[in-house]
Parts: sequence; C-alpha cells; structure tokens
Amino acid sequence: MSHAGEMARCIIFPMLLVLVAAQDTSSPSCTQAGHSLLQTKRSTVSAAPAASVANKGAMGPEGKQHVSAMGAKLNGLSRLALRPRLFKDGFCRSHPCSILAVQDTVRGLGATAAMDEQGYQAVAKLKDDEEMKTFILRVVEDYDCHVKDDFGLMGIVPWFSGTTAVQTLGKLEKSLLFAVLANGERWISYKNSAGTTGADVPLDLHGYMEVAIMWKNLEMETFARRIADEMGIKVTDEGGFKGMIKYHSGAAAFQSFDKLRDEIKSAAASPGAWAELKSI
Repeated sequence: MSHAGEMARCIIFPMLLVLVAAQDTSSPSCTQAGHSLLQTKRSTVSAAPAASVANKGAMGPEGKQHVSAMGAKLNGLSRLALRPRLFKDGFCRSHPCSILAVQDTVRGLGATAAMDEQGYQAVAKLKDDEEMKTFILRVVEDYDCHVKDDFGLMGIVPWFSGTTAVQTLGKLEKSLLFAVLANGERWISYKNSAGTTGADVPLDLHGYMEVAIMWKNLEMETFARRIADEMGIKVTDEGGFKGMIKYHSGAAAFQSFDKLRDEIKSAAASPGAWAELKSI
C-alpha cells in the first residue's frame, strides 16, 4: 500500500469507530486508536454492533464471514438491533434500545445520583429512559408518593431523560405535583405514611394541600369545618356543605386554600345558603 493510502486508512478507520464507541480517537497512531476503541468495555450485546459499523466498507473477507455467521444465529428483532444504521442515527440512545448503547460504567447512576439539580443533570446526560425512570422513582419515594400506573410514569420520562428533552429537577417536581393533583385518573398517589388527617394539619395553604392530595371527602370536610369555626361560621346545611367540599377534596377537582375560605365566607353572607355566622 502507498504512503498516501496508509495515511487515508489511519484517518478513516478511527472516524468510523467513533460513530459507535463515542470515544476519543486522538491517539498517536491509527493502530493504537483503533485498538483502544475496540477494547472499550461494553456488554456482549452492544459490542457486536460496534464492530459491524466500524468495519463497514473496510472489512476483509474473514470479517464479513464472521459477521454473516453471527447474524445467521440471530432472529427477528435481534438482527434488527444489530443494523448499523440504528447506531449511526443515534436511535439506540433512547428507550428501549439504550441498554445497547450506554457503557457499563454508567449503569446504575439513576439509583445512586444525588437527588439534586446536579444529580438530575448527570442522569439526563446519559439519555437513558430506564436510568431516568429509576431516578424519578426515587424522587417519588422521597415525597412519600407511589406510582400506581407505570404507563403514566413512562409518559413523562422521555421529557426529562434527554431522549426527548432535558429540563430541571424543579420542573420534574412540579410535574409530579401536578400529576398528584390532576383531575380524573392519576398515575401517582400520596402514601401519607405519617397518617396525617384533616384534624391535625395547619390551617393554611400547606395544610390544605396536605389534605387535598389524600383525595378523601371526609378529611377535607374536617379541615373545612375547622376553617369555618376559626372564622366564626357554622354549617347549617350538610348537603350544601358537602356539595362544595367535593370540589376541594380531589374527588371531583381541586381548588385552592383561598378559594375554600372565600366559599365558606360567601355562604355565611348569603341568606338561605349552607352556612351562617355564629351568634355572638
């Protein structure tokens, strides 16, 4: 081979490898660069596609026979997963093929990263739905919540994992809160491990939210009666009072702490409504 041909080979070969391995190819020689990339620690599954892409267009007869033999042993989606174009286009950086592309050295980061902004960003850099799912489940647990529907969780994962978008830990926490407070079927619920009730939470926004996410009419009724009593108001019509409560308890919808106070005050000020001011 001519000197020019040798130089071309030394340039092109590592560049082809970089499409799959995503490693630094700035080593002194072509042989060393290629060897280093091929020695990258990967799973048995992900190593095969890397070799296939690296040798595309530069593979000798023996290499082609090896890949053909390997492909002959695989069926269905196993062969599809080995198609070089999937790796070239970055397809397998997203769920469910991310397991084929992420190195073993970062496996498990979703279970160990700090639950702060830096930890979230570290996991998001992996562009791995499964790792982000693990991280989000830890955040859910930290807020004393429970995932009821895994499909609902996976609906938001790509928007935080980097496979679709990267955001912030704060936005993730807001998304979880909105999911808990959402109307209709919810994929996440509040466990209330401390056994908090409407009778012992503080009479403020924090207490209102604590009771609202329980989705229990009885607890919100207890909370609202305490609010009314503090305002010097008594309930005179249980039916009207309970009809109002369902729009605060989560059974039908959520409102706000200020809205609850305003409705109690308005009922007391309206003749024939379900509440009135206590006698002095």
